[in-house]
Amino acid sequence: MEVVFLKSISNDQRLLLLENSNLLLYTPENEHFGIVPVEAMYMGCIVMACNSGGPLESVEDGVTGFLTNPDPKKWAQKIFTILDNNNKSKRVEMKVKAKERVKKLFTIDVFAKSLESIVKEMK
Repeated sequence: MEVVFLKSISNDQRLLLLENSNLLLYTPENEHFGIVPVEAMYMGCIVMACNSGGPLESVEDGVTGFLTNPDPKKWAQKIFTILDNNNKSKRVEMKVKAKERVKKLFTIDVFAKSLESIVKEMK
């Protein structure tokens, strides 16, 4: 297992990293919606985030990623569990479901249909 910290990466580098990573750690607590988890999930990356704010809407706990208290020991336990080689099939399943969730709930077409529905109700 390898952890790499990079600063000021290009968009192409970001996409390549998300596409080839097993897990994205999204650490802000009580963050607004936040696009980072959605982008990561679209690229097939499992997201681990605090169980507050926007990730409550974007990440489905145990299905597309993990939502947990901002406790380093709990995070470490989840990280080791999902990255364990015995859980490879679960990782693959979660990556697929993450991408499917974004396509189902967070694409521009989904937002457009939702907005259109709201506008029609207002008439």
